[in-house]
Amino acid sequence: MDERGISMEQVRALGRKVVRRADLESLTTPSADRDGGSGPAASRTVPEGSGLIEPSRAQRRVAEVVEESHRDIPPAFTVMRVDVTDALGFARQETRRLRVLIGLPELLVRATGRLLDRFPLCFATSVDGRRARRAASAEVGVTVDVGGGMFVPVVRDAGRRPLGEIAGDLTRFRRAALDGTFRERDLHGGNIMLTLHTDAAVVMAVPVVFPGQTCALSLAAPRPEVVETRDGGFAVRKVILLGLAYDHRFVNGRDSAEFLGALRTALESPGDGVPER
Repeated sequence: MDERGISMEQVRALGRKVVRRADLESLTTPSADRDGGSGPAASRTVPEGSGLIEPSRAQRRVAEVVEESHRDIPPAFTVMRVDVTDALGFARQETRRLRVLIGLPELLVRATGRLLDRFPLCFATSVDGRRARRAASAEVGVTVDVGGGMFVPVVRDAGRRPLGEIAGDLTRFRRAALDGTFRERDLHGGNIMLTLHTDAAVVMAVPVVFPGQTCALSLAAPRPEVVETRDGGFAVRKVILLGLAYDHRFVNGRDSAEFLGALRTALESPGDGVPER
């Protein structure tokens, strides 16, 4: 800061918990075009005092994808309520057993991957708006944003891999987002996307369908809900609203409801099947 004459106000405007030298260099190098940073917290004002905000390179790439999606894909959206009380308990149990962090995202990636054969169009690649190519395996992209830009790394072959391996991938992705160490192969090849909206106040989000894909899931934060039990009493359960945005040229409302219903069944009975390592 002393070397480059950077004020504390400029540093605070970055909105970062950890400020690196490269972050400071961007404040004094208007032509810098580096990866990392997105949104108002990591934007640069160019030129000084003009009031114009230039988003980071990562955010400009997000903008390109969003524009292409809205231009080329006729989307629709379905949302379903899911009781995740048992899923949260199962995740805690598996975290202790497998010694790797497991939560709803990990369970949902696994459940999504296992639906490839039943719902091939939800994983297909759009070829020309009229035809789609079947996927050989479930490649599930998961949004990661820890304040350094939004990335969508891909969990490979999610339908055939054990829960512990999926959890290991997601842990590595979060670390890579913090360190800025994503590899190019981490970010390519997805055929369905899961967008995470984990702020406790967020109850529903509508995702953008990634160009070339046909579906995108959205997972919001669990919230308590009072429900009536079979014996006529009441209990507090944890529920989520699980959303599916889809390319209406290939997927219809009935398909989306059945797809979400299959995920709901998997999350409400998370321990079904043989224990995994």
